[in-house]
Amino acid sequence: MADSLVDTAAEPRLRAVRTDTEQKVSRWSELAETLEKHRGKKLVVVLVGYPDPDNIGSGLALQFLARQYDIDTALLSFHEVSHQENRALVKQLELDLWLYDERTDLSEFEIYALVDTQRTEATPIEAELRKKALVAVVDHHKRCNDLEAEFIDVREDAGSTCGIFAEYLEAAVPEGLDSNEPDHVKLATALMHGIRADTVAFLEACQQDYAAAAYLWPAVDQALLRKISAQSLSPAVMDMIQSALERRRVYDNFLFSDVGFVRKENRDGIPQAADFLLTRAGIDTVLVFGVVNGRSIEGSLRTRSDTVNPDAFLKKAFGIDEEKGSHYGGGNVRDKGAFQIPIGFLAQHNDREQLYRLACEIIHEKFLEAIGQEADAMG
Repeated sequence: MADSLVDTAAEPRLRAVRTDTEQKVSRWSELAETLEKHRGKKLVVVLVGYPDPDNIGSGLALQFLARQYDIDTALLSFHEVSHQENRALVKQLELDLWLYDERTDLSEFEIYALVDTQRTEATPIEAELRKKALVAVVDHHKRCNDLEAEFIDVREDAGSTCGIFAEYLEAAVPEGLDSNEPDHVKLATALMHGIRADTVAFLEACQQDYAAAAYLWPAVDQALLRKISAQSLSPAVMDMIQSALERRRVYDNFLFSDVGFVRKENRDGIPQAADFLLTRAGIDTVLVFGVVNGRSIEGSLRTRSDTVNPDAFLKKAFGIDEEKGSHYGGGNVRDKGAFQIPIGFLAQHNDREQLYRLACEIIHEKFLEAIGQEADAMG
């Protein structure tokens, strides 16, 4: 009976002209050529948004590769690491992240690169970056149509940006990373954690991610990786999850909730609350938000729906920041997205509760419009 399910008359699929190995070497060769062109310069790798395993690991890999061309590289972030696993990653691997403040001087850096993102509009250095050469953009999110850089590798079908960088490493160091070299172990462990985090422990991994893991595995510190991945939730994050549960509102298979005022160092509890609520039976899309540091409304969207595109959903729901010319929200095409809306002048309001109620009403109304519900469905 099973034989009848196979079309033996079908023509065999045509194989690609180039092998996977040739493709890997080709992409690495292009990046290597770009790095060679800038030998001896100083490079700043811009980590947009809150540092996470995928952009940290990717930045570390680019720093490692650039070092082979005498390029001094700094990893610049704009937010303190807040997620408990990410803090453990940075601390345990002794990673050197440069935190931006008003005194940050980028004048010595002639070139910059973007990893795990394609945009810099949300950063306070966008104007300064325009004076520098964008040498590389490596990402696995939806491609921006107007993207310009010397080297571009954007793969929407990749599970992680760390997986792409592991591919470069395999072409650059075909003999494999050395488990006796501390820098190699640090890099392999960071990349493996980035792949694991962005593919939901390989449940959403693609072939490339598995191939990357196979290459990295011999040099990974397994005990340290387990320690990083097994960090406990902080009391603040647990309280945020409880608040999200208590304030949830359900509309068919959509769930909307909020977590109140959130301190900046705990803002990663928002996506964690969204992840938790997505486990509720009968729900396939969740949006959770909070007011971070009294200055911005920040939220996360999680979905397992076949029809909800997080990037399109959030851009439609919250629109464009006319001043910056960029959307307030966005995400990947599969399962997650985020948004950030500055409160601006209203942050000076003396009545915090009234301010929060106003934020709730606005976000709730936009959410209902995006899912086709009437605004008076609130209750």
